[in-house]
Amino acid sequence: MQDRLLDILILGLLVLLFAAIYRKRASRRLRYWIVGWLFVLAHFAVLLPQPSRLFWTQLQDALGLSGLVMAGVCFALSSSVFTLKRKDLILVATVIGLLPLIYLFLVIFGFAERWPLFCFALAGEAAAVWIGWRLYRSSPLVWRTSNLAAVVCGAWLLWLISERQADLGIYAILTQLFLVNAVLFWNDFRRFSGGVITASAGLVAWAAVFPVALTASVLLPQLHVPGEFWNIPKYFVAFGMILTLLENQIYSANWQSEQYRVLFDSNPHPMFIYDARSLAFLRVNDSALHEYGYERQEFLKMKIGDLHDVAALAGVERLLADTHTSVKVTGPWTQRRKNGSEFQAEIASHPIEFEGCDARLSLIQDVTDRERLHEQLVHQAHHDSLTNLPNRLLLEQRMRHTLENAARYNHKAAVLCIDLDRFKQINDNYGHATGDACLQEIAIRLTKRLRESDTVARTGGEEFTVVIGELLHDADAEKVACDLLTEFRRHFIIGALDMQLSASIGVALYPDHGREGAQLWRAADIAMYRAKYSGGNRYQVVSEEDAEYSRPDKAFRRVSNGEDRR
Repeated sequence: MQDRLLDILILGLLVLLFAAIYRKRASRRLRYWIVGWLFVLAHFAVLLPQPSRLFWTQLQDALGLSGLVMAGVCFALSSSVFTLKRKDLILVATVIGLLPLIYLFLVIFGFAERWPLFCFALAGEAAAVWIGWRLYRSSPLVWRTSNLAAVVCGAWLLWLISERQADLGIYAILTQLFLVNAVLFWNDFRRFSGGVITASAGLVAWAAVFPVALTASVLLPQLHVPGEFWNIPKYFVAFGMILTLLENQIYSANWQSEQYRVLFDSNPHPMFIYDARSLAFLRVNDSALHEYGYERQEFLKMKIGDLHDVAALAGVERLLADTHTSVKVTGPWTQRRKNGSEFQAEIASHPIEFEGCDARLSLIQDVTDRERLHEQLVHQAHHDSLTNLPNRLLLEQRMRHTLENAARYNHKAAVLCIDLDRFKQINDNYGHATGDACLQEIAIRLTKRLRESDTVARTGGEEFTVVIGELLHDADAEKVACDLLTEFRRHFIIGALDMQLSASIGVALYPDHGREGAQLWRAADIAMYRAKYSGGNRYQVVSEEDAEYSRPDKAFRRVSNGEDRR
């Protein structure tokens, strides 16, 4: 009794250990192992009571031996050979377990008819051979061993039945079951490690317990062997399985470490590992050394902030020190090389454990060309291709911003519409190339004459629009218009040509002539045409009539040179 309680305690602790491993690394194999050891535990638990009646004694023996049979079935099903669909797996489990259990209950409860028992024995061995043929053909070792076990143990079982010792035939069944389990276990792992050898040898010893015990009882009847001696193989199997699981984890960790090392060291992109708290570099690959120009020892004495622009350093450190985000891509950041040159980079990083500390693995991708192309496309979308001045889209954005600032700080602002006088004659007389050169020169002169905070945009073929903010007096806008007219009156030297140009300018003031950009623009456009109809080469400030026509609810039409303007 005391020995069985000790067995139950030890096996219970082993099951708890298996369960703890399962919680961290669940697998189909481990699930079957746990169920198998629970059956072994049930085998010992059933044998604890001491019934007084024959029926209960027989039932106790039947249930105890059934626990061992079911444990052997579970260990067999844990093999990779039995990775089947659920329906097929249930069929195989039924064939493996049901026939031995029926035979076991029959013989323990005194069924003595030999021919039915012969039939059960032959059916069981035929099923074992059939399953082996269907599942083990790809593994000659398992196929041959299972057939050999079926022949030897089947012959032993039939001989015991013929000798009217059918109850001892249960040992032949258990021997065959655990011997096949030993081969299946070795076939799954195929390595000479402590765990695999211990578990495989333990299963062979577990299978050998039954014929050895019977032989000892016949040849050495006076020999008394303690019951715990026959249980030793079980513990070897349990500890071997646990060692195998630990070995698998070590092999997996080593394999992953090797994969990381190959991926890290041979990666064409710069990569580094840094401490998540101190941001100090822990390891860098060769591509990072080549990209940044530092020696490895220099790199490992630096922090990640040493590679970044000082202005962005606070934001960089805050983002990269965030250890709660699994995978993140940040940037683009301006990265600084050892020689002082810079490039734009995106940083993709994820948390890892490196040499016992929390760290992040980062991959650097140079996106300088991509960012340059993006900036170029954005510039092209907002600027005139000929003069490189802002186009209508950018002008509207800046006009809105200027008027918002004027309203916030109670300043004045102005919109000036500029149209060149008789510019069509230049295109007709000298060609469009000369006309384009004139427009480019005008853009340069207008830009130089205005402040950096002001905006000048090309809004038509020979039309320009100027937005001026932070004006204190109305006269300031008129002064700007006079200065721009003076620039137009200077001679234009285009190649060998010396030309004179003039322009007409319309001036609209905020908030005198409107508070919306579109309204001011329309009012300035109307005033500009009044200046043009007055002979050109002058400016006109928006009149009350112009302001009235520029209201959004008023439609206006101007006729100039035979073209309708709306």
